[in-house]
Amino acid sequence: MKPARIAALFAAVAIGLLSGSIVFAQLKSPDDVKTALRILVQVSNDFKRQITNKSFARVPHENQEFKEAADGLRSAIKDEPDDFKAKVEARLKDVVAAEQKVSDDSANATDADALMAEQNKSVTSLNALFDLFPAELRPDPNAAPQRRGPPKAQPQ
Repeated sequence: MKPARIAALFAAVAIGLLSGSIVFAQLKSPDDVKTALRILVQVSNDFKRQITNKSFARVPHENQEFKEAADGLRSAIKDEPDDFKAKVEARLKDVVAAEQKVSDDSANATDADALMAEQNKSVTSLNALFDLFPAELRPDPNAAPQRRGPPKAQPQ
C-alpha cells in the first residue's frame, strides 16, 4: 500500500473512533443509564452474597431482579442510535444468559465455589457491557449498595 493510502486509512479509522466516542459521551439520558448500570451491579453483587451465604433458593429471585434491571437499561437507551443499541443489546443478552445459567444451576447447587465460578463469568460479561459506556457512568462494583425502592418517610 502507498503511504498516502495508509494515512487515509488511519484517518478514516480515527474519525470513526472519534465519532463513536462522541455518541457515547452525548447519551440522551445519562442519568437513567448511570442508574440502570448501578442497579445491574447491585443485583450482581446480591447474587454473590446469596451464593456466599449458600442461600441458593434466593438466586432465582435475584435473577428476576437482574432481568428487570436489564429492561431498565434498555429503556434508558431507547432513544440512542440503533447501532449503539444493537451493541448494548448483544452484550446485555450475554450477561442475562450468564445470570440465567447461575440461576438454573442454583436449583441443584451444593457447591458454592462452583456456582461462584459461574457468577464470576457473568461479572466478566457485565464488565464487557460497561465498556460500551463512558467511564463517568460506570458504577463502582465495590461501592456500598444504595437502597432500592421509594425513600422511607422521615420521622417528624
